[in-house]
Amino acid sequence: MMTGSGVTARRYDNILCLTETASGWTAKRQSLRIRDGRIAGCTSSPPTDLQPDELRIDGTQLMAMPGLVNAHTHSPDNLSRGCAGDLPLELWSLASSAPRTGRSPRDIHVSTMLGALEMASTGTTCVVDHVRISPDISAEGLDAVAQAWLDSGLRVVIAPVVSDLAPLDTMPFVDADFTGLDRAALTSAPPLPWHDQMEIVAAFHDRWHGAEGRITVGIGPSGPQRCSDILLRAAATFSADHNVPFHCHVLETSAQRQMGWERYGKGMLAHLDDLGCLTARTHLVHSIWLEPGDAELIAARGAAVIHNPVSNARLGSGTCPLPALLDAGVRVALGTDSACCNDSNNMLETMKWAALRHNKHGRFTGIDRALSAATSKGAEILGLGGVCGRIAPGMAADIAVFSLNAPAFVPLNNAPRQLVLAESGAALDHVLVAGRVVWSSGDHGADAPRALWAEAREIATAYGQTPAAAKPGLDLAISRMLTRVTENSANKEGTPCH
Repeated sequence: MMTGSGVTARRYDNILCLTETASGWTAKRQSLRIRDGRIAGCTSSPPTDLQPDELRIDGTQLMAMPGLVNAHTHSPDNLSRGCAGDLPLELWSLASSAPRTGRSPRDIHVSTMLGALEMASTGTTCVVDHVRISPDISAEGLDAVAQAWLDSGLRVVIAPVVSDLAPLDTMPFVDADFTGLDRAALTSAPPLPWHDQMEIVAAFHDRWHGAEGRITVGIGPSGPQRCSDILLRAAATFSADHNVPFHCHVLETSAQRQMGWERYGKGMLAHLDDLGCLTARTHLVHSIWLEPGDAELIAARGAAVIHNPVSNARLGSGTCPLPALLDAGVRVALGTDSACCNDSNNMLETMKWAALRHNKHGRFTGIDRALSAATSKGAEILGLGGVCGRIAPGMAADIAVFSLNAPAFVPLNNAPRQLVLAESGAALDHVLVAGRVVWSSGDHGADAPRALWAEAREIATAYGQTPAAAKPGLDLAISRMLTRVTENSANKEGTPCH
């Protein structure tokens, strides 16, 4: 990766194209023409005007679909795959933080490229990178991430993580949780002041937003429980002033729900609404532990939910109430989450989980909804609905091309269904972003996987990938808190999908 082929004029004759209609997804043989990075035509018969600079491709054994949109991942975690065991989020966060702390800009670049390669090799062309630089946000770290995405050829929304509350202030602890422990000794160094963090993000936006037409710089509050109200308001203002996404973890666990009630005296989403944080630019990542009426509130404000079914299951966080969200008219996109809590960046896998995870009592999410959430809806939610996510004239040529000579498609009975339920990425032939090849099954380009993987192994060896017990006893306090919160939640009437 990445090939970056300079050929931007292509014509695929008789290729099977997956397109979205009002009644669902269909597959039709088309002549697909690409010029200057955009789809110039998609017709049922070959064009009669022959262009000498076009690369003509026989598409008889190929299938084209809009490139997948991964609406939530964390690039710094790609070097930490497999580091955290079977743990709930709060303990997982403690265990996974050590391997990504104190990395050099080159390490961060390599980590980002690892994820980009994996995503491109499974059909993803557009990504939201919720970038968490540890221990503190830095210009150098963010620049390394942005340069890697630029090098990768993929389209990206970079949402730098900001948070200004100390860890002990972000969870619903009580004194009993620290019995036998020195609470003062568990205190971490304070984060950078909120205004310093926002200045770093603003300067990063000035440097990178719009680069090559492929990079959007948004803002990524880590979660309401980790941010002061003044930081959340500042992030909302930044999002409004620049018309960019406000991308935030929300209500991923029952402990977060409890924290919201203790801090605000109301549900977290109601408080975010009071602060002016719920708008059409808002991405609410996870949204599992919702209050009655939250789905309707999200829909009324035009906000969107980013559903991460694999990581939700991996961390035992609960089940996103997807049917209720869809019934309320909430826009939903899909994300893999990080490679340390999934543990992959494969959107084909995530799409299948989304299609199947919520099926019960004769009600089915359906492959059409899952496929839309992973393409057109995802692009729309990112503010890129007029750029990518569909195969149509005028759209950017962000396209994943699969071989039909593969187990998932033989025999070919229903192409959309077989893509969602049977394909893993093994049939992927090549991937285009803005008409340029960013991944090909036969040519990985200058930054070849073997060299990248070798460097990644060296980095992992140098840092060590076993969680460090920097704050002995904090895991015990968190475990006690989780046991108490879980017991309390079980004794109360909650939303029906957890």
